[in-house]
Amino acid sequence: MSLHRVVQILIVVLLLSLYEIATRMLWLDPFTFTPFSTMFMNMIESLSNPDFLTNHFGITALEILASFIGAMVFGILLGIILWRSDLAHHVLQPYLMLFYAIPFFALYPIFISVLGVGPLPVIIIGMLFSMPAVITNTAIGFREIRKSLVKVGYSLNLSFRQMLIHIYFPAAWPFIFTGIKLAAAYSIIGVIATEFILSSRGIGYIISYAYNNFDIKGMYGSVLLVIMIALVVNFVLGLIENKVYKRNM
Repeated sequence: MSLHRVVQILIVVLLLSLYEIATRMLWLDPFTFTPFSTMFMNMIESLSNPDFLTNHFGITALEILASFIGAMVFGILLGIILWRSDLAHHVLQPYLMLFYAIPFFALYPIFISVLGVGPLPVIIIGMLFSMPAVITNTAIGFREIRKSLVKVGYSLNLSFRQMLIHIYFPAAWPFIFTGIKLAAAYSIIGVIATEFILSSRGIGYIISYAYNNFDIKGMYGSVLLVIMIALVVNFVLGLIENKVYKRNM
């Protein structure tokens, strides 16, 4: 383990320890703040509940995964289109930046009227919220490829498909994967936020329900679970990035 990773872990452990001591010593308002150990035990208790796993954790995991995969697939395809067409790139790029200013969560009733009640509207909102990051970074990545690499491909008489596989994607990979990692984070945010506001199932709904019913321990336990999901997703994506990057070196 590298030194910087050890330092990062020690900082987190120190902060959590200080927070635990502050809550146990009642330096912080006990009605508002819950000890980390209590949060953790509540999270474990929730995960050991079959009903929670099926109707809340499983639903949220499915929605996050589906929105992330959709954002990744369609984002890369649209990014390639923006790379190939200068007109599309210059026309659509400003609108992609506006995506993050549009309150997609407020459009949930429209999705319900068109798609019905269920996970599908949540998935679409999560996908729309995360897709611009993949589109933008893919287009930028392909446009930043060195011309010398392209000339090598042409000198070998590679087809466009072969150029994509052997030249374009490996060279643009750092940019593309940055967009993918952002999309993963935005998918989690989009899904949890939509569940929090307008859903009847999922971890976001559980957080909202616990808050409205003054279940502080349950709320913090669910919040900790969301943080753990984000950490696991980020860790897995980091492993994939390192593996693919080393292979492309």
